[in-house]
Amino acid sequence: MSRRIPVDERWLALALVLLPGCEGEVAALFSLAFGTALGAWMVSRDRQNRALYAAENLRHAIATGQQREIEMNLRKQLALAAAGEAVSVERQWLARAQLGGLLVAEWRLDEARQIYGADDAGLSPHLQALANFGRHELAILTGTPDEQRLAKIIADRDNCLGHVPPRYRELVADAWRALEGLCLVRMGRAREAGPLLERGLSSLAYNPARVVYLFHLGQAYEHLGERQLAAETYEQATKAFPGTRLASEAKSRQLALVDGQHGEGMFRRMLPETPVGSALVPAKAKGPRDEPQD
Repeated sequence: MSRRIPVDERWLALALVLLPGCEGEVAALFSLAFGTALGAWMVSRDRQNRALYAAENLRHAIATGQQREIEMNLRKQLALAAAGEAVSVERQWLARAQLGGLLVAEWRLDEARQIYGADDAGLSPHLQALANFGRHELAILTGTPDEQRLAKIIADRDNCLGHVPPRYRELVADAWRALEGLCLVRMGRAREAGPLLERGLSSLAYNPARVVYLFHLGQAYEHLGERQLAAETYEQATKAFPGTRLASEAKSRQLALVDGQHGEGMFRRMLPETPVGSALVPAKAKGPRDEPQD
């Protein structure tokens, strides 16, 4: 019977043991920041499996409320770098991406903004893509995104994909599709957002911020009048990162939908950072895939 690896050992196994140098760091960074082994083309099959095993353990830690130990270890790495210790740029951004994902998932957006505010001069294309991804995510969640933000996401996506081998391009593209879908939900374009989020969620299986994308997919369904799909998606969000603000809000929305309550007032006030325009007013129940008429 295999022993259960403590949380800090699991983290160290991922962040320190994979491969010495840049290749291992970037592979782990892509594997966990985007949620899948997007950097698998950089490492051997054995190390891919090890990265995914560590990612599974991280997901278990989140599901059982042990993520605080992970956060402490990530902050220690950044503190060492700030103190002048020899911590590689790749390892620093590995820590930033992981910590940023945890903070976003817990809706600690101001703290996440500080994490992503680090100097990104001279980053490799892969690391720059991760920095851009996290910053777009924050901008979407803390403001009212517009066409300019959407265009920048698409441009950064295309630039990122230009550095990914064809074999893994669609996998990486799915993560960007999820981000684009998140932006579209916040812009009130639920019909366009839904398919992008549906497809992109599979690429975020190990991302702590998956709860954010599930919650917003539930909002998209609810706006389209797809109450059953909305309730099912909210239920998934409650399990993606238990104890977080969005998991709690998702549970409230699920109960309101299952009980047949409209709950419009609560729906519009639940997230102060969410725009309160007509895009977030739930529609009356309709048939599958029907959208409210203008």
